[in-house]
Amino acid sequence: MFLEVIGLIILVEALTNLISKSDIFKPIRKYCFDSNNKLLSFMHDLLECPYCVSVWVAMFVVGLYELYINNLLPPILMLFFMVIVLHRLSNILHFIIDRVDSNHTLFIGDGSNILEEETEDERLY
Repeated sequence: MFLEVIGLIILVEALTNLISKSDIFKPIRKYCFDSNNKLLSFMHDLLECPYCVSVWVAMFVVGLYELYINNLLPPILMLFFMVIVLHRLSNILHFIIDRVDSNHTLFIGDGSNILEEETEDERLY
């Protein structure tokens, strides 16, 4: 039970970040932001606030857990949420390794090193 609760906490955090910060949900946030509709404007404010989103995500996850323990959650959906939890745990592990291992360098999308730039002389050796 303890590990399930930890997994649920990680799932809430991961889904909250996906909704409030990821590029996947950016079009939805932008649509709400650009709207003059007060409800959509409120939705934008809600989606931009991870603290606010986490409340609704937690309620959703608790509902999913209730379906899971009553064997009503489709197995494919459970696997999807397990993938999200494992992905978040791997991100945490990457973060720790990047901070602990001084030989481990971080790279940005174009392959350039974001921790340090090598000089021409260093590349020769």
